Amino acid sequence: MTTSAENRIPRWLVLASYPVAALVLILFFIFLGFPYNQLAVRIGQIVESKMDIQMRIGDLSPHVGLGGPGLAASEVLTRMKGRRPVVLERLILRPGWSLSWFRAKPAIHLDITSELGDGSGTLTVGNDWGWDGTLEHVALDMLPLDMLKAFALDGTLDATIDLQRTSSDTGSELVGMVEFDLRDGSFSTQGIPLAIPFESLHGRLDFGGEAYISLSGVELEGPLLDGTIEGSVGRASAPAGQAISLDVAFSPRDEGLANLLRGVAGVAEDGRSHLQISGTLAQPVVR
Repeated sequence: MTTSAENRIPRWLVLASYPVAALVLILFFIFLGFPYNQLAVRIGQIVESKMDIQMRIGDLSPHVGLGGPGLAASEVLTRMKGRRPVVLERLILRPGWSLSWFRAKPAIHLDITSELGDGSGTLTVGNDWGWDGTLEHVALDMLPLDMLKAFALDGTLDATIDLQRTSSDTGSELVGMVEFDLRDGSFSTQGIPLAIPFESLHGRLDFGGEAYISLSGVELEGPLLDGTIEGSVGRASAPAGQAISLDVAFSPRDEGLANLLRGVAGVAEDGRSHLQISGTLAQPVVR
């Protein structure tokens, strides 16, 4: 039978715990009492000098959560040159639980609430940066999608993202994937005489390999038609010059739309109409 003496904590261990506990408390109160507003100004200066993005933090304070201690910023105003300002209503950041630290690549976990939408994930900092996380309720019509000038796309986006920028002797590229789900939006491009509304547009984008982007499992469901999209976007020095090769197959639900599209796309043996979109992102060709 175990005696109470055998269960007693050694006195030397109790004494040794006092200075450790005192040090932890001192560090905790330093963490709580740090002049974070001065740090907020400094962070804004660093971001502006390193990333050419103006940042103003309304309030910066300590934050303690299940993932560990971190910082909480509110009313963060960001602005890129030539863009409308974006307000991040709340931004919580802390060190990320990632093996990248052992490769001398700091990882920061972010939880973002903003007027554009919400996001949560881990950002790997450095020249070869990466993002592994999710986006929710993102309003596409508020994003600066200049590379898609030839396309009009809106809706509400949810996405799972695992992307990393890798560098080599021949340059840098994005590697990874994006699984996306767009809701309640519309799509149009040059050569199609009207915007196509959709209830759901979902699929997967793979970055890297022979193509810059490969599309797979892309399906559109809407009140006027259902369709699928497959293909790729090639590589180019400027985004607008990237070659596109897309095959769009669709089945109109609306007879008026079917009559309108017969002059653009015929009906194949599978009973569906097909469009080929080629050219570049800046100047697509539809046939």
